[in-house]
Amino acid sequence: MKRKSLYTLIAGALLCCSCTDWLDINHSPNDPLEETVTKDLLLSFVENDMNADRTTYHGLENMAQHLTKSGTVSGTYPFLTGLLAPQNSNDYWSSRYTRIMNLKSITKKAIEEGNAGYEGISGVLTVINFRELVDIFCDVPYTEAALGNDYLAPKYDNGPEIYAALLKDIDTAISKLEEALNDPTYSIGTLKKADIFCNGDLKQWVRYAYSIKLSLLMRISDVQDVAAQVDAIKDKGLEMNEIIAANPGYYKAEYKMNHTYEYWGWSYLDNEKSYHKQVVPTTQLVDELRNNNDPRLRVYIDPRRSLDEDKDGKTNYKKHGLDKEYYIGIPYGQLFPAGGDYASRIGLGVLAKSSSKIEGPKNDIYVMSGSLIGFYLAEAALRGMIGGGDAQAKAYYEKAVTSAMKMYEVALQDNGYPLAGVKKPISGSAEEAAAEYLAQDNKAVNWDLMTTTEEKMCAIQTQKWISLFMIDPLEAWSEQRRTDYPVLKISHSQAKGQKLIIRLPYPNTEKNLNPNNFKEIDIFEDLIFWDKKNEPRETVSDYL
Repeated sequence: MKRKSLYTLIAGALLCCSCTDWLDINHSPNDPLEETVTKDLLLSFVENDMNADRTTYHGLENMAQHLTKSGTVSGTYPFLTGLLAPQNSNDYWSSRYTRIMNLKSITKKAIEEGNAGYEGISGVLTVINFRELVDIFCDVPYTEAALGNDYLAPKYDNGPEIYAALLKDIDTAISKLEEALNDPTYSIGTLKKADIFCNGDLKQWVRYAYSIKLSLLMRISDVQDVAAQVDAIKDKGLEMNEIIAANPGYYKAEYKMNHTYEYWGWSYLDNEKSYHKQVVPTTQLVDELRNNNDPRLRVYIDPRRSLDEDKDGKTNYKKHGLDKEYYIGIPYGQLFPAGGDYASRIGLGVLAKSSSKIEGPKNDIYVMSGSLIGFYLAEAALRGMIGGGDAQAKAYYEKAVTSAMKMYEVALQDNGYPLAGVKKPISGSAEEAAAEYLAQDNKAVNWDLMTTTEEKMCAIQTQKWISLFMIDPLEAWSEQRRTDYPVLKISHSQAKGQKLIIRLPYPNTEKNLNPNNFKEIDIFEDLIFWDKKNEPRETVSDYL
């Protein structure tokens, strides 16, 4: 029997992930054989790793232009300068293929045991990981991927062909989930504990799977007619206020807390973590919230500590009419911006979902929300892909915005934030706050004041981009590339050209280990197949 060293990674990862029982494990098996690692253990590892991967990678937050570097650190930032090299892509590639290999093992065990539920779940997660690989790199190994020693240099399949295969794969996964649901003898058993995404709720897994299928279809909708397929599943995804939320039993201790809170926020001793100081919200994000009276401003963003100008002369806020403003972002990619006290930071509310540093570390990690599905369907209705026309598009848009705000209702209402300058809490419910926000005299958010399809598309996609903050930066980046909304500018420090980075280079590991298939690509010109254009843009301006 072949030994697979990746399981050593699994055992190590279990030290800081999944159910309370094994969050406390303090030793790991030594190089276990494949058959000794259970599908429960593999599933918990994969789901937890996907959470950590999605919420803690700086590069994708930079690509989405949600976050940028602060003035408290120096150094080189290739995702901001555009000087990306193959080694900068290694983790984005290897982490997904490691998970795919683990998922193949789950599938194999599930088939051997006749466990359709596990087979379906593994199928959904495999589709997600391959979709992410295509969205980052385009052509990647698919048919020969993760097949062991027989394919050490797998061929690259074309991105469009992989997406076509993934649409079939997701249908297969759904059929397996439904097979388990329709089997009166099927028992959830240990799946409820091992599955940190849906806790063994196979009906929710079906809705999640249809949501992933919708995302696949909408991603290719500009290069392929998929209207009939979208219409067929428009009511089968996550419900508008439904959330896939993962929590393996987080508690306030070192390496046992919610990944997002612990990585971007504070330690278990309530000390501010380095990344909360070093990586901060962009001007684009802060301005979208502040200039449009978005109640989420107090949740997503912490106010700056000082109303003074930067002591080293890196700002002239008064020139821009912002000298009395507490909420100011850092221009995207500026290498020498304002120091830490003179600009906003990531909000306590978005990390803790309240002002509590006691409850915050224990909270769920959001995986996917029904609001994302609502934004997809709003676009589909606006484009005539599904029925209902403008009225239906408006309904989906407004419900999706409301749903996105309801995810943070406690934080919106919380009056306990400790910093000066924090915006006042909402006086009623999140639903009431959303209604007021959408009804204001502002065509950037009020559907009835928008007069063109472009304005409405911009509103849908901008709200989607905002809703994905600290949840899924890859989805935010992918949708911005596909739709070109919100309109983003070039990094302040970009070293080459006037176009956005639209993909990552193939990793150094492929260059060394799979040289016959490795490709040199242009990260500004070689579009992902579903992306139709990447036009020159303005450079972000600073506050000088």
